[in-house]
Amino acid sequence: MKVNVLLADKGTQSPQGTLNLLNVGWTQTPLQPSGLVGPGLPVLLTPPHAVAVFYEVEPKHCNHPIDLIVELVTEDGQAVSVPGPAGPQPMILTQPITVATPGGFPAGTPGIANAILEIFPGLPLEPGGYEWRGTAWQGEWVRAARRR
Repeated sequence: MKVNVLLADKGTQSPQGTLNLLNVGWTQTPLQPSGLVGPGLPVLLTPPHAVAVFYEVEPKHCNHPIDLIVELVTEDGQAVSVPGPAGPQPMILTQPITVATPGGFPAGTPGIANAILEIFPGLPLEPGGYEWRGTAWQGEWVRAARRR
C-alpha cells in the first residue's frame, strides 16, 4: 500500500469522493498566538489546516478492512501529545477503511482512495520540526509515508 500525505490550508471531500484542496503542498508554517491566557493553556497554535491522505491499495488488500493511521510526530519520531478532555493525549487518528477493487480496469489494478482531516482551530505546538505520518495496518504494517 502506498500512502501519501499532503498539507493544505483547507479542504473538503466532494460527493464523488475526490478532494478539493486550497493551497496544497506546503511543508512549513508559522506558529501564531492562540489568544488564550492562563496557566496550562497553549500560547502558540499552528494555523487551521487540512491533512490530506491519498492511498493506493494493492489488489490483495482490496475489499478487506484496513486501519488507516495518521499521526503527528516530532522530528526525532516521538509522538506529539496535545491537550485532551482527560489530559494530554497522542495526536494519532485511526480510521477503518475498505477500498474496493476498481471495476472496469485490468486485473491487478490497485484500488485508490483518500481521506481528509481538518485541523481547526490549529494545534498547540512548541516551535520545532514535526511530521505527519500515514500508515496502514491489516494484520501487519502495510506501508508508511511521511510529510514534514
